[in-house]
Amino acid sequence: PIPRLSPGSSVTSASLVAADPSDETVRGPADEPTLAEAIEREATVDVSLAVSAFYAERGFEPVWDPQKADALRARLADAGSDGFDPNDFFVPHASPGGLSDAAVDVSLTEAALRYAHHSMSGRVAPQSISRIMTIEPPKLDEARFLRRLARTKNVAATLDRLHPPHPQFKALRAALVDALSKRRVSRPAIGKGRNLKRGSKGLRVAILRSRIGATVRRGTDPTIFDAALDDAVRRYQKDNGLRPDGVVGPRTVAILDDGIAEDPTAALISNMERWRWLPRGLGGHHVMVNVPAFRVRVKSADRTVFDGLVIVGAKADAGPRSCDGRVSGGAVGHPTPIFSDEIEHLVVNPYWNVPFSIASTEMLGGFRAKPGGYFARRGYEAVVIGRVVNPASLNWSKGMLRKVRIRQRPGRRNALGAVKFMFPNKHAVYLHATPTKHLFKR
Repeated sequence: PIPRLSPGSSVTSASLVAADPSDETVRGPADEPTLAEAIEREATVDVSLAVSAFYAERGFEPVWDPQKADALRARLADAGSDGFDPNDFFVPHASPGGLSDAAVDVSLTEAALRYAHHSMSGRVAPQSISRIMTIEPPKLDEARFLRRLARTKNVAATLDRLHPPHPQFKALRAALVDALSKRRVSRPAIGKGRNLKRGSKGLRVAILRSRIGATVRRGTDPTIFDAALDDAVRRYQKDNGLRPDGVVGPRTVAILDDGIAEDPTAALISNMERWRWLPRGLGGHHVMVNVPAFRVRVKSADRTVFDGLVIVGAKADAGPRSCDGRVSGGAVGHPTPIFSDEIEHLVVNPYWNVPFSIASTEMLGGFRAKPGGYFARRGYEAVVIGRVVNPASLNWSKGMLRKVRIRQRPGRRNALGAVKFMFPNKHAVYLHATPTKHLFKR
């Protein structure tokens, strides 16, 4: 129909053309975009470059039909069993006034990619924890993952393949699932602190009161250690073979807190995270140094062929020096870094080249006092421009140390023992034998 014009208005000839009902290109007055056009709009606003490129590659066609979307939501809802927070991946359903179908499709893809990154590389960058944690987690091939996600008929299996394949990780994951199924609200522990006695005040007093079942009268502050609580404590001490003095010290607290198990989930989750940082393939033959356990294990074809003790670097407050306070055999203030590398070669009967940091802080005084005797007793040599020189002929200072290479000759006293295994790295760390056998007992 021809629109009725108001006085003073004008109209072009184009506006007078009536719409043909058979013309499928005409969408009506609302001019609604197609789903692909809506996705194109969503994929250009506040999304990762990988997701934007992925949708462009597929002509902005949707990825998630209802069945596939439900499968993704179900798997992401179970992210707690992977050590993740399911809320990090929650995407609401489309609704009037809320997310559109296009926004939901793109959001689900973003959530799946976020989960993939967490599963492949972990949530935390190792370097953000410590400068000595220079291990490089595996990287996700985003484009390849998204293409596989679009093709897959089994969303859960596609996501599960991103986790570490190592049996240790799988065991931790199973233990986490078990711990989560048994998790319950535990009783609070009184914990360590000052002795509690009549007149004490605080939260620990209130916990103590609840632990021994001491009632509190209405209007009385439960955080105050009053006469009634004193009587209850003395009875509890007498019943448990303690001196009934009314003082809640370490022995009384130990008995009261016994059996309150710590929630193991945090430790399980952090160890799962650590495994995500390791290479997915450790190699059919590999060496694993477990620093906190002081163990070194050699695996070949999934079989442990060597399992022994290892001496690792010490923290700054770890105790006295050993073997002149040097090298990774227990040097004070030289913690063993955490990383992964490939053993390239080994050296038999090696020299030990003394690092400047050790020579300048722990040996310089001995060089200055009696350089000849100091060097001779320890089997050291001073090397200048590739030539061994008499240490007594040098004026020992920190400046001189930067021009001289101090090395220890191979032999029974050599700090590196008879062999060292080399995997060149930024820390100048390697595996080696040691003459300081006594440290294995610590």
